[in-house]
Amino acid sequence: MDKLTSTARKIDIVFKIAEIMLKIAFVACLVCIGIVVVGKVFDLPDEMIGTVDQLLEFGPLTLTVADAYTPDFDRMLIQAAAMLALGAGCSFLGILCVKAIRAILAPMKDGKPFASETSKNLRKLGWLSLILGAAVQVMEAVSLYSLFIVQNMDALLISEKITHVGLNTTFDISFLIIPAVFFLLAYVFKYGEQLQTLSDETL
Repeated sequence: MDKLTSTARKIDIVFKIAEIMLKIAFVACLVCIGIVVVGKVFDLPDEMIGTVDQLLEFGPLTLTVADAYTPDFDRMLIQAAAMLALGAGCSFLGILCVKAIRAILAPMKDGKPFASETSKNLRKLGWLSLILGAAVQVMEAVSLYSLFIVQNMDALLISEKITHVGLNTTFDISFLIIPAVFFLLAYVFKYGEQLQTLSDETL
């Protein structure tokens, strides 16, 4: 039992740091969105809001775009704001997931792994991880589509050597595995809680 409580305390410290980092990321996304909104509302110079680089990155491949094909600044701002909003949402969901994990670890630190709230928090974590996994999939799709549209890939790439530019997206359902594990653990801990209650009543 001492080993359990010691391990739970160490893991809790790791997730406490993760929670702080996620909060910083969440606030940073909100601040950046605020800068974009204020810049457009007060019609500030583009340089005060941000800059548009001439680089296109496709995994390890980086392309430098000519000045004439640099994307429109306003369209880039819309893309950036959308990605920041999705990033803020994912960060917030991440914070909730970490809080649920720390709530699970709290009774374990006291040597009570089968406390009544453990199975509830595991179910909560299952739903949160399900929503977060779907949100990440949406974020990736939005990023890809917005990049395709904002960068005007048709005009940029189509030539006598390239006749068509297509966009293929996939929805990876492997993220369903993690929520399924959490729901299974919730069932196991609920059963353990019942056994613990029966044991206490017997004693």
